[in-house]
Amino acid sequence: MSAAVARRLALAVIALAVILGVGVTYQRHQSRILSATITRPAPELGGMAHLLLPNLRDETVWVPDRPHDPEETRAADRFTRITRLRSFLVSTNSRGLRGPEVADPKKGRRVLCLGDSVTFGWGVPYEESYPARLAAALGAEVVNAGVPAMKPHSMAAWAEKEALGLSPDLVIFTRRPDWSMPEAIYSYKASVRLVQRSIGGARLVLVLPPVSTFDVMGSQVYAQEAADLRAALPDLPLLDLTEAFRDALPLPGVILEVSGGRQRVLRLPERELLVDAASPQRGLAPEVVALFEGDDRIAEPLFYDGGHPDTAGFVLFADTLAAWLRAQGLAP
Repeated sequence: MSAAVARRLALAVIALAVILGVGVTYQRHQSRILSATITRPAPELGGMAHLLLPNLRDETVWVPDRPHDPEETRAADRFTRITRLRSFLVSTNSRGLRGPEVADPKKGRRVLCLGDSVTFGWGVPYEESYPARLAAALGAEVVNAGVPAMKPHSMAAWAEKEALGLSPDLVIFTRRPDWSMPEAIYSYKASVRLVQRSIGGARLVLVLPPVSTFDVMGSQVYAQEAADLRAALPDLPLLDLTEAFRDALPLPGVILEVSGGRQRVLRLPERELLVDAASPQRGLAPEVVALFEGDDRIAEPLFYDGGHPDTAGFVLFADTLAAWLRAQGLAP
């Protein structure tokens, strides 16, 4: 599991660096691009937690636009190595949540989405995030309480303080376990149980975000991870979106397959072999990274950076979740 830990920590590190306003050098355009600072420290939620600043208006954030690995995010020249970037705008309401103001009192059924950067909609406009698309699919108000790099225990601490005041009818806990924590499954379970105690009579469901094919270790362990969580929390409905994303293939683009100590990049739908490289001890082979850096047209279907869905991915995310909620009797 150590490689999975490194991979997920790396995604969190580069995301947190960007949201804190670290400068990004875009080598191809030979200019310096600065992301806006969109968060504040939140020690009241434990550890290195951050919360979004309230009342942001169209602040620009720049993020990597291709898969990246731990070595890149730690390298001194990381902002020249990662030259494929995308930008998106961030606005927040007076509560410091991404999206419109939350009506008080509520006017109908309300869904509260807890999560990290996937729930937040990292890399896409708010309207393309899964909570915004879910609102349209369900015809209900959906509150986006996603915060980039938020850990399960910090999500639970936030819910303990804020969730009941939002009067949700349904709470969606969207996060995979934090493998940087000892006893990650136990810690996840404790966080979920705290959320349960904090939401009154609202229903709670668990959603595991999809794992990219370029998440080398995550692709090998996601099924066991879901099985362990179902065993630990048997009373709660759980949806792992990875299979829905894998079932949607083949779509035009490239995927990574790892076997026999090799990393092979295949172009879909023909499965044309583009890269066949030896797997490093962890992360992506340099040849895989070079493929993305050398051609802006190379992209994985449904993801844009090896960890976060793209626009089409969030459509699939919201549609699959909406159908599943209906099947669970939790949505009209």
